[in-house]
Amino acid sequence: MGLRDMIIVKMWESIKPGETVLFERTGEGDMGMGVYHTLLWAQSEEFKIIVIDILDSYSTLVSKAKLMGLDVSLLNNADVIKIGGVKKQGHVIAHIEGISEPTIMLRKFREAYEPVIGNSDRKVLAVVIGLEKLFVVSEFSHRGIQVIIDQLAGYIGNTSRLGIYLLKKDILPVDKRFVIKLLEDIATTVVRTQKKGRLTEFHIVKSLNSELEGVLIRV
Repeated sequence: MGLRDMIIVKMWESIKPGETVLFERTGEGDMGMGVYHTLLWAQSEEFKIIVIDILDSYSTLVSKAKLMGLDVSLLNNADVIKIGGVKKQGHVIAHIEGISEPTIMLRKFREAYEPVIGNSDRKVLAVVIGLEKLFVVSEFSHRGIQVIIDQLAGYIGNTSRLGIYLLKKDILPVDKRFVIKLLEDIATTVVRTQKKGRLTEFHIVKSLNSELEGVLIRV
């Protein structure tokens, strides 16, 4: 195992249940391969996987994975809570159709999500895909956005789950960029990723593990 791979493995091993990990992507490329390998890792660690699919982001990801020739059976079998959107991908256990009122949306989300955590006999990995879309297409007030952030923060420290949030930060309009700072503030680990030529760069800008904070990985 090379030094680069050892650092990546150490990063995953340093992330503990109860944490919230924020992956921020900028520039070209997407996070499909990263999500794929994250779910493979979670499966090997015997996590129960739940995908939070915001506005059909997961179906797009799976379609791209198929085109890449990947085995998508794991993606197709994952439990999914859909928020908005119409395309069902994976094993959809709940579909929250209305997203205009954050309080109602969050109540319905809790009703679907919290039994998954509470009733599982395994650790739960929750992967949130398309988070930026929630803020781009909505007309949430600043107060509504804060309600959402507070809800996400409430799961930190719950050792029954590990949360991973994927955010395409440069899609957010200028007047919504403050959301990034709010998410970074509540996250226990923040990883910024961007494509540079044929390489993908991962910069761990925040971590509970002081040895990893500031580490830059190119793969």
